[in-house]
Amino acid sequence: MNKPAVFLIALTISLFSEGISAQSSVFDETGIAREFVAEEGIKTIQFYREGWQESYPVITQSEGISLMLEFDELSDRYSDFNYLVYHCNADWSRSDLTEQEYTDGYLDGRIDDIEPSFNTYYSYNHYKLALPNDQMKFTRSGNYILVVYRDYDPEQVVFSRRFMISEAKVNIQADVKRPVLSIYRENGQEVDVSINYAGYRIDDPMGQTTLSIYQNGIWDYGITGLKPLFINPDELIYDYQEENIFLAGNEYRMFNTRNTEVREDPVVSIDFADYYHFQLKPDEPNPPHLYFDRDDLNGRFFIEAVNTRDAAVEADYVYVHFKLKMPFPLYDGNVYIAGACTNWQFNDMNRMEYNDDEQAYRAMLLLKQGNQNYRYIFLPDNSNEFDISEIEGSHYQTNNEYLVLFYYRGYGDRYDRLAGHQVVHTNF
Repeated sequence: MNKPAVFLIALTISLFSEGISAQSSVFDETGIAREFVAEEGIKTIQFYREGWQESYPVITQSEGISLMLEFDELSDRYSDFNYLVYHCNADWSRSDLTEQEYTDGYLDGRIDDIEPSFNTYYSYNHYKLALPNDQMKFTRSGNYILVVYRDYDPEQVVFSRRFMISEAKVNIQADVKRPVLSIYRENGQEVDVSINYAGYRIDDPMGQTTLSIYQNGIWDYGITGLKPLFINPDELIYDYQEENIFLAGNEYRMFNTRNTEVREDPVVSIDFADYYHFQLKPDEPNPPHLYFDRDDLNGRFFIEAVNTRDAAVEADYVYVHFKLKMPFPLYDGNVYIAGACTNWQFNDMNRMEYNDDEQAYRAMLLLKQGNQNYRYIFLPDNSNEFDISEIEGSHYQTNNEYLVLFYYRGYGDRYDRLAGHQVVHTNF
């Protein structure tokens, strides 16, 4: 069983590269499917339930709705993008199912819903894909990884995204509490879960089931492989005091670039030199003992631009300048800007540089207009594990949301069924 997520977060570290194969990039050296973006020109990837852009990419088999994928390529020419999907186990390793066993229809397809940007300084093309669709349907529940590749060549992978198909056959009750243990009480959150599986046959709960919990849609920040602490008739209870604890973190920092004429706090200036440049008010590390309550998007972004009819193709790309004031640099590591806006990856594009004269870290990101969330993360050298509280602090009061996934593999099954899912929010 995993130790509490409060200690470390292991995130995907990626450098942009051309022409990497699906097998060598989507599944890492341990065989686990990862999300990543391989090309600098691929921007603003969104994957959500149809009609709800802030949702998780999970649908039930009986809903009759699709997941929607949207992304941009910074180019004035159309590209040929294709896609394929792999079925995965609960731990995101590839399952033993063949493609014909988990899909009905074509095993891959072309993304042909393309629209160019309109009236923008930065030229781009906007791509959309619905899953399932007329060419591909899913016949099994569980975890999936979507792979988008270029020029009909599966070796030219440009990005990948996780999604789930749920059976919704069990009732999940989840509650986020302040931890009981004193060492976690001020900076952690305990996620207690109960599963009511009346009518869903489970002969061996300890051997046939597993539970995963993820914070704020960050796939690399999760507690996985949980087994029930108590087993009652038709009910499984996960009421641990340590194994289900997350570091709470802090509310995300945010800014809005929807208006290129009017500054919205914390924007201090808007300039134009071929493209728009937004200068943000200098940030500082959060005092570790203080919690600041503010509404955020839990690390996500929302695309919007004033005086437009369709922000998906009319919102422009703008340069955003960040400044983090610190009297001395943090040695033996780097500071990154993290969030959905940077795909929760760590590379040269979102790494900050320390300026000795200004006594501050600086970075510039090219982002689509809208409401953006972000936080500052320190990553030690030669490591992909860090504590999210290093710069931002961590407080049990922080508003977070958690995705709970319950898997079942019966005798003779060759894959993990996603029997149910639930989203729970903090309520302190």
